[in-house]
Amino acid sequence: MGWTFHPDFVQFMGTRNHRRLRCCSCKKQINLGAPCIQFSRFRYPLNELEAKIYGDWDREIDLADWFLCEACGEIFLNLDAIGYCVNLGESMPDLLKEYHELTGFEKQRKDS
Repeated sequence: MGWTFHPDFVQFMGTRNHRRLRCCSCKKQINLGAPCIQFSRFRYPLNELEAKIYGDWDREIDLADWFLCEACGEIFLNLDAIGYCVNLGESMPDLLKEYHELTGFEKQRKDS
């Protein structure tokens, strides 16, 4: 299975049937008009029957698009930019926490 996206393009949630969709990372609903990142997904045929139906073993079969909410999208773009291995569907906050643990990053707290 594969996916593609435009890293410089953040969309605003709007679907043909005007309903909210869930973030593929945190599973929260993304409101209509909210900024998000859309991923077009595809896969290749899994067996000979599918290859015959779709015409060829190399032909991509479209899957439903996945979306990341604004918060998860920001984490995704930052982790992806530094070359960290990111899989769609994983919890982006958990991946960020894992990255912090691996690098020894500590948040600095503001003293009141």
